[in-house]
Amino acid sequence: MAKKTVASTTYGQVRGTIEEGVAVFRGIPYAKAPVGALRFAGPVPPDPWEGERTAVAYGPAAPQPRPDGLAGELFGANHPTGEDCLSLNVWTPDPAAEGLPVLVWIHGGAFLFGGSGDQLIDRAAFARSGIVVVTVNYRLGLDGYLYLDGDPAGGNYGTLDQIAALHWVRENIAAFGGDPAAVTIAGQSAGATAVCALLAAPPARGLFARAIAQSAYPEPLLSPESGRIIRRELQTRLGVDEGDIEALRAVREQDPERVSAVLAELFADVAGRDAERFGPEIAALMNPLMPIVGGPVVPQRPVAAGRDGRLAEVDLLIGTNHDEFRIVFALGMMTVDDATVDAVFEATFPGRGGEALAVYAEDRPDASKVDLLAALETDRSYRVGSTLLADAHADHNPGRTFGYRFSWPSAAFGGAVGAAHGVELPFVFDALRTPMGEALTGAEAPQRLADDIHRAWVSFIATGNPGHDDLPEWPAYDSRTRPVLEFAAAHRVVRDPSGHELAQWRDPASGGQPALPDREAESV
Repeated sequence: MAKKTVASTTYGQVRGTIEEGVAVFRGIPYAKAPVGALRFAGPVPPDPWEGERTAVAYGPAAPQPRPDGLAGELFGANHPTGEDCLSLNVWTPDPAAEGLPVLVWIHGGAFLFGGSGDQLIDRAAFARSGIVVVTVNYRLGLDGYLYLDGDPAGGNYGTLDQIAALHWVRENIAAFGGDPAAVTIAGQSAGATAVCALLAAPPARGLFARAIAQSAYPEPLLSPESGRIIRRELQTRLGVDEGDIEALRAVREQDPERVSAVLAELFADVAGRDAERFGPEIAALMNPLMPIVGGPVVPQRPVAAGRDGRLAEVDLLIGTNHDEFRIVFALGMMTVDDATVDAVFEATFPGRGGEALAVYAEDRPDASKVDLLAALETDRSYRVGSTLLADAHADHNPGRTFGYRFSWPSAAFGGAVGAAHGVELPFVFDALRTPMGEALTGAEAPQRLADDIHRAWVSFIATGNPGHDDLPEWPAYDSRTRPVLEFAAAHRVVRDPSGHELAQWRDPASGGQPALPDREAESV
């Protein structure tokens, strides 16, 4: 019997298509176009329509500059952008089914790039595994995260878009075979950081049951003061007077290409870690426009909310890649010399930079200084914050937190990137044999590893436990021993991997004590 290709939503009917046995519905609006008075404002539900709306093409991704070179190929939107960007897409094994688990994927891209049609992943793979998949476009850059004093949103328009999409899922996913009470939110990089913000967002409570954060950077998100610094910087570069939001709105509407160019320049300047110009918090961050803490949308940083027991009480799968930052240096996105490496270590660990450098070199006897800097930046950008969040979540949700580390070294780029940022994505989405998958992993990446990782994600989405019989027994994470499942040529459980390196980092909230004390790592 043929699968149905028409589904009824609260706003009207949509007609999708069948692709390789999976029903696909693309470009479904969940909010009005955020233009005019709706720019720099929370999302508004779309107008209903009569008859069937064709849903076979992606809606526009959010307006954005295009990253140069390979970054643009791997992480760009890969389809047209436009103002009417608040849409989502659904892949379902069977729209006539009932009670299927649901995955809501939030794309990455530094809160500046990307879209819901990312070619690096294969959404249909999860649908073939019995999961209803939803991918979401949301506002990016200036439109998504401009901090405005006195605005109840606190600058978190992109986060409010994601919450609006989750409300749409709650109201409509049953029409596509999904269970609104079995929703998992997931993302990678900025998408994973968005997941962390949603964990700490009271307006998102009850809209999801599980969360997956792949290579998140949840510490720190922006403070309101940093948001003001970035707003003033943008207004200066765009020739807009401080506080004249109407003029800023007009520039954004009338000259979007100029705004995109200014945003790209600002991101490049912040990536240069110009602490004197932007302040230490912004200099330590990867992005100048991202979720902002302190208002009703995200009242606390995720780690602080976790320590206070105020994160969403959900199942959490969280982890990072062994060599996140190596791709930046291996592909020439950033060049440094040995003296710069020494200076960065000293600035990061004042008075003990040489000592910390020696600790990082201990397990890497053949590493160059640039390799050691890549390890440092992997920890700064991803592993420290993810570990702190895992600790906090596990302390208040025992048995509901699972940690992983992806350590399979990519054969692409002559093997120079290792288990770099994003390399796990083709494994998670069982997309090794796609052009983008091969570009990131090489032509001979092991399908068995993809089978094991994809199956673990499917198990977690369906049950809250990622373990299965082709993996070692995967214990729940706890903050005392920090067990994680290491995905590699031979999987293993490791307790507090590289804990002696993480122990170098200090926690201002605890009087400068180690944020991540060494737990004497061991394999089991």
